Amino acid sequence: MMKYLPRKLLSNLVLINLRKLLTLFVISISISSLLNIASAKVVNVDGEYIAFPSVTPLVDAQQELIDLLNQFQPPGNEIVIAYITRDDFDRFENYEEPKFPEFVQIMSSLNNGEDTSYSSFIDDIAESKRELIEIEESLTKVNAALLEQDSYISNLADVEFTNEVQAIIPFPILIDNKNTFAATILVANKQTLNGKIKRIGRIVTTIGIYINGRILNIAFYSNMIKNNNISIQEERVLNWITSFWEAN
Repeated sequence: MMKYLPRKLLSNLVLINLRKLLTLFVISISISSLLNIASAKVVNVDGEYIAFPSVTPLVDAQQELIDLLNQFQPPGNEIVIAYITRDDFDRFENYEEPKFPEFVQIMSSLNNGEDTSYSSFIDDIAESKRELIEIEESLTKVNAALLEQDSYISNLADVEFTNEVQAIIPFPILIDNKNTFAATILVANKQTLNGKIKRIGRIVTTIGIYINGRILNIAFYSNMIKNNNISIQEERVLNWITSFWEAN
């Protein structure tokens, strides 16, 4: 005849097993966080050290390339770290023009080493939301900025180059919480290089983060190849943001 365990003993065993499961869960979370920290690069952002996790399968861009890209940034903004494909890394090493099929840049709003108020971050996010709604106005602003960059690139490389945004399609906001905002748009570009026209669908996910008194403006770029590219990029963004907050 089967002998049953006393109810009290059975309850104790269940509690012990639950504690073991919870302990294993906490350990796994801790290991995950440590791995994120280990793979992160710590960067001085306007006097504050912040950890940035890697963006698989991209690699860190060379500082020389970041310095070049910073020439296009408005005053008071600076790219602190960027990620490119391995092929683009090798192209730049060989003095060839990177193609940027995938690219991530992390820019900081500089404030002479002083904390930027949280209200400034809220104002920036409100402006981003307005631009998503007022898409025609955003398109005008983007093309005005591109026109200035095109002239610089044309003179630098001794070519005739233009880059026109023909359409911007916004998607539902991805994240909107206290310290993080993210949204994706699909940009239809028309590029002309020495009379040769190329049309590109570009997925752009922009992220705003407020951390340690600093405002980070992050952008994930990738070329539109298949219909599911947008969901793939947004999943990558969500994973990176999770790793970022774990590392910090």
